[in-house]
This record gives sequence, C-alpha cells and structure tokens, in this order.
Amino acid sequence: MAAAAALVSVAEYLNSTYRPDCDYVDGEVLERNLGERDHSTAQREILYYLAGVYPGLRKRLLPEQRVQVTATRFRIPDVCLLRADAPYESVIRHAPELCIEVLSKDDTMKELMERIRDYFEMGVPVCWLIDPRQRRGWIATPSGVRDAVDGVLRAPGIEMPVAAVVD
Repeated sequence: MAAAAALVSVAEYLNSTYRPDCDYVDGEVLERNLGERDHSTAQREILYYLAGVYPGLRKRLLPEQRVQVTATRFRIPDVCLLRADAPYESVIRHAPELCIEVLSKDDTMKELMERIRDYFEMGVPVCWLIDPRQRRGWIATPSGVRDAVDGVLRAPGIEMPVAAVVD
C-alpha cells in the first residue's frame, strides 16, 4: 500500500521553490509532466508564434506562471494569456483570458480535464490543448471540448495553426 502524501499548507507551498514548479491541489504538491523535447519545443513555439503574429500580446503571455484557481488550488499552465486589464500579480489571481496546455506523454485525460475544470471555475473562458506527438489541438470551453477546425486553434481575436507550433 502506498504511503499517504504529506499535506502542505498554502503558505508553505507559496514560500517553497520546486524545480520544475509544481501544482498545488488541496494540500498536495503535484508534479507536472514536462521536460521532454516535444513539450518544450511546442511551448517555445507557442510563445514565439503568438508574440510574433500578435505583438500586442507579448507582455501578457506568461509561460509556467502560478495561477491560483481557488483558495486551495494552484495550477501552472504551460502558457497563459492575461487579460489586457489584468493587475500585476506575482501569483495570478484574476482569471487569464486563455490557458494553454501542452500534453506530455504521461498526461491522462482525467488529470487534464480536472486542470481545465479548475481554469473554468476560476473564470477562464477558453483553453487550448495541444498534443505535439499527434500534431493535434483542441479548444475547450465550459460547454465542451472540440477539435481545432482546420487545425486552427481560436479564441476571441486570436488564431494559431497547430502546425505552426509542433514539429
């Protein structure tokens, strides 16, 4: 039988450094699946693409930023786009305009959907999911998840072809 995970307070989580950074869910520090080249490459290309095509977004795009989705949950999206009127926060507490998750080979649909639900409960209106191995993308909204039409991810005022960010 596996040992129970030691619970950590919110204050301890916020005052700790994890490399790479970890999610925090109801007292548990959870490692994120990342670190492989296809994941890192896709994350980099998302930032380059969005900042290049939409230069006005450059200062609002944040990679691997802590986002407090509830009082006891912190998620770290691979990339998030802050709203134009978002206040400066060390830990994001106002809902981003968009959260982007790059799937890693060990991600499960159950864990991914829990992350996405957390973003929606916080008020994030849309999330993009990108699988660099399958070269596919999905758009998630509170009403459901659907394939990227014609391979293009869309959010209000923003479009990004999946092929532009995956090898």
